[in-house]
Amino acid sequence: MEELLLYLENNYRLASRFFAEHIPEIKIVEPEGTYLLWLDCRSLGLGDKELDSFIKEKARLLLEPGLVFGTGGSGFQRMNIACPRQRLEEALGRLEKALRG
Repeated sequence: MEELLLYLENNYRLASRFFAEHIPEIKIVEPEGTYLLWLDCRSLGLGDKELDSFIKEKARLLLEPGLVFGTGGSGFQRMNIACPRQRLEEALGRLEKALRG
């Protein structure tokens, strides 16, 4: 269990640094004991449907739209970081490439 928690913490640190350094316009809401990151994408200026389409079609990722949790989730996406580090790095790279490409 301790190894799993450490692995998840390192995945969080990786994602946090990546967003800060490569995609600063997307802010991470610091998780409270979970492996699900809330990504604040509101500064991208996309509506919820546009954001969901961008994530799925351009970045080729399957994140959970924040809107499914109510109107307070508008402009947010939820990302699961309980995965192999290589998969997380690939997902972050896809997102950056989609935003910059």
